[in-house]
Amino acid sequence: MSTYLEYDDIKANIANGFELEPYLDEADSEVIDLAETLGVRNTDDIENNPLHYKIKRYAVVFVLMRVCQDKIGTNNVELPDLEKYTVLYNMYFKELARLKGEISVEMVTGQVNETRDRAINTGTIFRG
Repeated sequence: MSTYLEYDDIKANIANGFELEPYLDEADSEVIDLAETLGVRNTDDIENNPLHYKIKRYAVVFVLMRVCQDKIGTNNVELPDLEKYTVLYNMYFKELARLKGEISVEMVTGQVNETRDRAINTGTIFRG
């Protein structure tokens, strides 16, 4: 059973007909890996009540990317469908990379207290 996502979180039609539990479990591992990359070593420190919107979106996009990847790998898919899933895979791959760059350790731990904590690679602007 997934810790960070539920079946209802995946609303894209491309996931219809797929057994999503393995993908949800993979997404959990991906969230944990992301947290570890940011320096969060204990999974108990990942705030999931509620999980920050961008982290949840990251996990959903990961699931959709993996579904597309598996659809592409199916040999009995017609070429137009294969092309559709390739385009979607590439789109989700880019979205995953973009989201990964926007997620901070504060978002993972639920410690977002200031507006500047919500954005990555920004500085505080002082007016004189």
